[in-house]
Amino acid sequence: SVLVCLRLLPNVLLTSVGGVIADSHDRRVVMLVLDCVGACVALLFIFAYWLKSINAIYFVNVLQMIVASIYEPNRSSIVTQLVKDEEGLKKANIINGLAWSSMTAVGSCIGGFAAARFGIPICFCIDSLTYIMSASLVWLISGEYKVSKTATEEEVESSSFSLLKQFTTMTRDGVCYLASNCWGVFALFKFCSALVFGAADVLNVSFAERGNGADLDGSSERLGLIFASVGLGCFVAPLVFDYFTRMENPESLERSCLASYMLMAIGCFGMSVVTSFTEIYWCTAIRAGGSSVLWIYSSLLLQKFCS
Repeated sequence: SVLVCLRLLPNVLLTSVGGVIADSHDRRVVMLVLDCVGACVALLFIFAYWLKSINAIYFVNVLQMIVASIYEPNRSSIVTQLVKDEEGLKKANIINGLAWSSMTAVGSCIGGFAAARFGIPICFCIDSLTYIMSASLVWLISGEYKVSKTATEEEVESSSFSLLKQFTTMTRDGVCYLASNCWGVFALFKFCSALVFGAADVLNVSFAERGNGADLDGSSERLGLIFASVGLGCFVAPLVFDYFTRMENPESLERSCLASYMLMAIGCFGMSVVTSFTEIYWCTAIRAGGSSVLWIYSSLLLQKFCS
């Protein structure tokens, strides 16, 4: 539980900082730098594992989530600069969600079996390589993706242009902007979809340890399969909902968000009553599918209405 809290805390505290950085720096450059930092942080897990220090593991997890918290606003906001038309923006967000879910499914299976067969350090080496691959792909993107004006040297040196000042000002302006628009409530969709994340991660570990009695053999493989079910649900659900939604019809996006709550409720209820691992697998997939639909279509609503 402590580990889950530490992994979620940077998202709560630093995502808005990532937004400030995304609005004041070249988003492509920020993503490139953070991918390189992420590759180094992944290797730090190996040292924490060798030290067998729980505090070191906590520390590296926080570092990893700090990188992720700052990276995500830059990644999501650069999409609107790469894709201009609304229907293309919808497809881009769905493709992005499908890519995440595919890698969750494939990566979880690889991680679970690699941990059981080759050891945990190998998993983190693979993880580090994926960051390098991401940086290589970002490097191939051409152009400049900075939305703010270029500051003069005097402005940069001025305290009014400090990061803390920008964070305070832009956070206040963002809250006022949401409050002044009737669609501002859509921002709560993403908040609601994230409420289950921490509890689900804790439960996944418990579900994976359900072997024969106290036998924990195969728990790594089972945990990998559970996370693979998350990827499966996140992959299939947006594809199904795509047939019933149109960017020019915001009501269809809103109905999809409401339907996603039902999927999440069904999945969570099923996880609370079933006993076999197979049933847990499919209930997790249903729950994750609802979360994925809510995450993607709430993003589309914000991108459509936010000027």
